[in-house]
Amino acid sequence: MSDKSTHALAVPFLGVLASLQLIDPTVANTALVKAGAALQMQGSTLALAASISTLAQAATVLLMGFLGDRLGRRQVLMASLLLSIAGDGIALAAPNAGLFLVGRALVGIGVGAVLALTFASVRFVSKPEQLGKALGVWNLLIIAGFIGGSLLGGVLADSSWRLALGLVPVIALLCLPLIPVLLPEMPANHELRADWPGLISIALAMVLFLSGVSHAVSGFSAPLFWMPTLGGVLLFALHLWIERRRQEPIFPVALYTRGLFAAAIVSGIAWNFAQAVVQLQTSNFWQLVQRFSTSQVALAQLPLLICFAGGGLVAGRLMAPGRRTTQLMAGGIVALVLGLVLLAGIRPSSAYITFVPGLVLAGTGLAFLSVPQSALFVQEAPARYFGSVTAFRTTTGQLGFALGFAASGALVNGFGFASLRDRVLKLGTSPSQWPEVEAKVRAALSSGVLSHPKGEPSPAIDLLTASYASGLAGTMLVVALLVALLGAISLLLLVIGRQQGSSQV
Repeated sequence: MSDKSTHALAVPFLGVLASLQLIDPTVANTALVKAGAALQMQGSTLALAASISTLAQAATVLLMGFLGDRLGRRQVLMASLLLSIAGDGIALAAPNAGLFLVGRALVGIGVGAVLALTFASVRFVSKPEQLGKALGVWNLLIIAGFIGGSLLGGVLADSSWRLALGLVPVIALLCLPLIPVLLPEMPANHELRADWPGLISIALAMVLFLSGVSHAVSGFSAPLFWMPTLGGVLLFALHLWIERRRQEPIFPVALYTRGLFAAAIVSGIAWNFAQAVVQLQTSNFWQLVQRFSTSQVALAQLPLLICFAGGGLVAGRLMAPGRRTTQLMAGGIVALVLGLVLLAGIRPSSAYITFVPGLVLAGTGLAFLSVPQSALFVQEAPARYFGSVTAFRTTTGQLGFALGFAASGALVNGFGFASLRDRVLKLGTSPSQWPEVEAKVRAALSSGVLSHPKGEPSPAIDLLTASYASGLAGTMLVVALLVALLGAISLLLLVIGRQQGSSQV
């Protein structure tokens, strides 16, 4: 294969590799219900099985970015794929919950590193003037791979959860021998030294914060929420204090004060936050209220994902001739906010077609935010700290996604249960009986009563579905306001960053 053709295939190949980070949790979560039953996982163990991959990824992604800089990105990428293959192998063959958890943790480390390393590699296989276009293609292949992998994974999960967990390692095994063929050797700096105090402090901060946020649905006063969340914030403050005094930090703390870098962080949190809300809550609505099957939900998400993929390609091409970051991000914010507002208008009886305009706008808005945000990370990353800085993009994505899942769950509960209370009282229930009714309803919801596919809907089910829809509408409006606020902040930071001039910290 010629060098020219190899170069042409490098970016799409990196996108396919990066899609594993999205395919894996989707397939794993689909398979988790059956895996939990087979391995007798319940309560906290089942919750840990759902989150351990993300927590392991959060704890190690900056380290893997550093190793890419230190040892060579291609070598670490191959090692990360092997680690994910081994992890999924352990998980799918696990005879008990303990080994399943070990396997899922290894997968999280591996696929998280693959995402960070492929993102960092795009710059080195692309000409500087074509970076925006390359990021658009990379984004397109991520989504295309995610769509195909998720649909196939859903089919496999219906047959066997062990078979479903074999999908990612098979794709990884097929890709592994292509890495030395399609990807060139990339610069390595063997003189770099690991900043262990910085790496450990930010890893613990991320794990604590994400663990706490995942319990937001329990209520903001619940110790399981506020104690680890606060601990994570305090540890991150300690991390910054440590890094200011290190001669060789993970990357310079002064980078946080750069307007363009700060804009990349805020906008990254914003679009990942919105994506989590839209994907989670529309999926829940279709399953719980309208009784869609798993495969039907996957197909229903296609307008969002196709526009995300296609919009990314358009955004990349628009960025190629010059610096249009501000215009693209502004357009993305407007489209995303409008999409969220449209989705707030859905009702229990809404036909699927009424979802499509909101999904199209949301998908396009996500793309027009994500591509320039990615370019900002690449632009602002000093050469000496390139791997660590670009890996931090994955960290912002994790923060945004976690906050989106937690906030949307809490908001749906808040708005929905307020509506439900009014509806129950109108039926003649006394206010003194409400606490008992609420407890029963929460228990019913947690057991998935709304998704029961058989039997005629009862008045109780009708009440629950109407309340859920009301909660979803309120949630989408609040999220639209939050995204608009975060978007305005990121645009202001862009202006500040332009005034600061080009960086290399």
